[in-house]
Amino acid sequence: MAVDLAPFAGRHCLVTGGLGFIGSNPVLALEAACASVTVVDSLVPRHGGNRRNIAGSAAEVVVADIADASAVARAAASAQYVFNLAGQVSHIDSMEDPIGDLDLNARSQLGFLELLRRVNPEAVVVFGSTRQIYGRPQYIPVDEGHPVNPVDVNGISKYAAEQFHILYANVHELRASALRLTNVYGPRQRLLGDRQGFLPVFLRLALEDQPITVYGTGEQARDCIHVDDVVDALAAAALSPDAPGEVFNLGHESLSLRRIAELVVDAVGSGSVEEIPWPPERARIDIGTYRGDYSKAKQVLGWEPRIDFPAGIASTIEYYRPRLAWYL
Repeated sequence: MAVDLAPFAGRHCLVTGGLGFIGSNPVLALEAACASVTVVDSLVPRHGGNRRNIAGSAAEVVVADIADASAVARAAASAQYVFNLAGQVSHIDSMEDPIGDLDLNARSQLGFLELLRRVNPEAVVVFGSTRQIYGRPQYIPVDEGHPVNPVDVNGISKYAAEQFHILYANVHELRASALRLTNVYGPRQRLLGDRQGFLPVFLRLALEDQPITVYGTGEQARDCIHVDDVVDALAAAALSPDAPGEVFNLGHESLSLRRIAELVVDAVGSGSVEEIPWPPERARIDIGTYRGDYSKAKQVLGWEPRIDFPAGIASTIEYYRPRLAWYL
């Protein structure tokens, strides 16, 4: 069952990265629940920010880095809930420009937390972290106690940002928590290029009736979670009195990359699946099979995913068919 968003009615919510894929979805959901929403997004090229994602929304949009106090302070000071989803997500980009990744994912986040501590220490903050911090699983399913051993700069930078949030919760009593996201898919994701993960690549290729290539045999597995389930988790964490200072895995069904590709092709009705050898630069940072344990989120937040992959991918395709040009 979806999380009830009625408690957000009449409240001011700040969504960082709110023009991007994940961020735009809570913007629209919160507005539908009669919340007042402000978006902060730096609109960095290639990161997926797209004004069309919130077309028709009444949300105020501030185009700025989240650490730019002069631009962000007013919105930060008045927000009762902060959904902090800003950041750089490309693992390849993080290896090509590690200093840039550190700047966007760690320095800016620390600056933003300092701003909140100064102007709005009572705010409830939910940070969008990533399962990438675990690196190659040492055991499956992966729970929150699994060792942290990132395989790329992005994982290290995101872990630093996550731990800044937990530190500020424990030391400065900021009501902050973090959700470790995994392979989110759904409407409003940039499909051009491969910087947003493998799922948008699979969708674009199938929609263009091109072959989807999987590395090796494609048997490495991933959790896939629909963005609507992520919106539910964000809301549940924001409303839970037990969330501050905690991190939570999100997850859903674990499917092999080959099976995911086959389900996408079947749902689209075009495209094909082909196997190719691993490119060396990809093999070096691949984590192998991942399956997460989200029982903590279920127990503490009362959250669990509700959208299975076949249904979720079908509705996602319905969204993109008439809007494909917006995301290429």
